[in-house]
Amino acid sequence: MRLLGILFLGVGVAQLAEEVCEPQIYSVQFYRGNNTLSFPFLGQGEAQHLTLEFDEVGVDTPSDFWVEVKLCTREWKPSSMPMAEYWGGYPTDRITEFAPAYNTRVPYIHYLYRLENRFLRSGLYVIEVFRDRDSKRLALRRRFYVVENLVRIVPDLQASQVVTGARQGLQTIAFKVYPAQLRSTQMYQEFSCMLLQNGRWDNARVGIKPTFMHPDYMEYRFQPALDIPAGVEFRMLDLRSVLRRRSFQIERTIWTDSGIVVLLTSERPRAGLAYTRQIDLNGRFIIQLQDALLDTARQWMGRDAAAATQGDYFWVEFRLGAATPYPKPLYVIGGFMGWCPDRRYELMYDASSAEYRRRILLKQGVYDYLYALWDAEKKAFEAEPIEGSFFEAENTYAILVLYRGFTDREDRVVGHRWLN
Repeated sequence: MRLLGILFLGVGVAQLAEEVCEPQIYSVQFYRGNNTLSFPFLGQGEAQHLTLEFDEVGVDTPSDFWVEVKLCTREWKPSSMPMAEYWGGYPTDRITEFAPAYNTRVPYIHYLYRLENRFLRSGLYVIEVFRDRDSKRLALRRRFYVVENLVRIVPDLQASQVVTGARQGLQTIAFKVYPAQLRSTQMYQEFSCMLLQNGRWDNARVGIKPTFMHPDYMEYRFQPALDIPAGVEFRMLDLRSVLRRRSFQIERTIWTDSGIVVLLTSERPRAGLAYTRQIDLNGRFIIQLQDALLDTARQWMGRDAAAATQGDYFWVEFRLGAATPYPKPLYVIGGFMGWCPDRRYELMYDASSAEYRRRILLKQGVYDYLYALWDAEKKAFEAEPIEGSFFEAENTYAILVLYRGFTDREDRVVGHRWLN
């Protein structure tokens, strides 16, 4: 009976997806050290930390938030492994760094938490924020990974072949994995790979197995999982100042005692149009005040400490022209909303003006965004019908190598490689 209980432990358990569960939580950032444009991961034993920041909007007194880290399976379900075997810190920890907004029209409390590297094993993890130390009152959740560099990953940058038809909207990834000391006769069963585009977990390709097995390495190519819709360059909105550096798509602003409304010009779908190259942040966003220069080379190696509590919030009205409503819900998506179907970012159709529109609360900064349809059955965003997809688009990819040996109870992340 005990064995059956272990076997069926994960049955019916939901995935631990990235999400924001409270409508007053905005501007969630999770990154390495002080680089707000970096993606959250840690090397096992590395002298580095992860930083989590977020705002609780509309309040002027701080709340009692607690954090907890959890090891996950490759399906992003809670692991049955005892915490003492993968985490060397306290089971939960209180967020003690917070400060109220200063001289802003919209009140909020800014929170900051540094997750120290006390991990005892590599793997897939989540960090969860709870209210009042009550695990049933989840405020937000973010994913990350801890890696031990035991394998060598060699990408084949010449693998993508441009052909006619649908493949013109795809980018093909091919690579080799050299297992080194992890080499065995069971490598096909022990290894699997994950592929992330622009650091997104929501559309990650998982469970990728080798195409060819060689004595010293595994080769990954010629698989549907390695053909990725390339997408398009992100649209960009500069909200660092609505007076001194107004984005070209800002039509006008309305100043009120309770806040500033930023009205954008009506945009149009880009599917079917010619590809246009432009500098973007690959879906990320920066919280920043007006006097700082935008680092278009994405080499931003710090955070704007003043903007954390002095940056104001604007009600930004997004507008997308459409002759008729789409058959699926339309969202404005990007790193600022966590790539999850948060109804606060769903646009509504206005038949009188033949366009979708919605006022969304955004903090001063620079934002990448796209318009996308939400497919409830696939549980995925589809940007291609609105924005198009072009093989020329520039993206950042991450290859994660997972390993589960005979004596391992959960997958280890034994290698990673970021490429552009």
